[in-house]
Amino acid sequence: MSVRVLVMGATGEVGGRVLRRLQERGEQAVGASREPSRAVQRMGGQWIELDLERPATFQPALEGVHRIFLVSRPGDDAPDAVAGRLLEAARAAGVTRVVNLSAMGADADPGFGLRRLELLLEASGLRYIHLRPNFFMQVFASPPLLSGILATGALRLPAGDARLSYVDTRDITDVAVATLMGDGHDGRAWTLTGPESLDHHDVARHLSMASGTAIHYQPLTEEEAAAQMAAAGLGPARVHRLLGFYRRVRAGFCAPVHTDVQAVLGRPARTFGGFAAEHARHWTAAGSRSGKAGTRAEAIDPAVHESRGVLG
Repeated sequence: MSVRVLVMGATGEVGGRVLRRLQERGEQAVGASREPSRAVQRMGGQWIELDLERPATFQPALEGVHRIFLVSRPGDDAPDAVAGRLLEAARAAGVTRVVNLSAMGADADPGFGLRRLELLLEASGLRYIHLRPNFFMQVFASPPLLSGILATGALRLPAGDARLSYVDTRDITDVAVATLMGDGHDGRAWTLTGPESLDHHDVARHLSMASGTAIHYQPLTEEEAAAQMAAAGLGPARVHRLLGFYRRVRAGFCAPVHTDVQAVLGRPARTFGGFAAEHARHWTAAGSRSGKAGTRAEAIDPAVHESRGVLG
């Protein structure tokens, strides 16, 4: 039987890769967007309207859908508040499986928004799989972090000497497709990391070696980070939230290495060194641009990347 898959978050890094991979495989995959006509113009493929704030869009979007790749809105502190109605509609429409993009460590705090969404999905009666990725390697190859590197020749983050087991979004994509289309994963939670834990001095060395350009890591104090975020136009609540997030990073919550990528795919996760070598062209001009305060401030906001990280 042909399986129809609805991919949410398909204009973002992971959701977009999942949609393209499914379409390349010849699967019946459709992207969900509040503005499907714009998505078609930008990315091509098949799209349908789905707006979490407009329940009237649910039934048409879910018609004939068997499986959903669920991605909550980046930066949403209460993803469960809107997703509950969608899950009810999905069950009524006959959806048989939901693969949920969550976050590494989400299960550590039942009050955390993504964990509340996990629990809601688990209680929905739908078959589910949780994917809990760490930070994405790709954050270094796209704005705003890339903008900061090019402007200053430095990674400027309030991360101290913390280690992170960055994961390649291509591995997340492969796991997402395997769990959407394969069997034996229902009810599982897979924590997705790279095969090594690196501090940002290590990251800077990898970027430097790959690109042949000197890049260094400059740790920021909370005061420096707060000032730069404020200079970039972030409000006090946003600044407070991000500083709290980086305290968890510095406490080591992002450091553990898991082997779930290999368990699902039967191959090791991609290394950061390999990622850097493949994307070296992005950093060859590091430090050559005249840096502006706004550019440097933007470089410390991880939410722009749709990156999940350890938030539990």
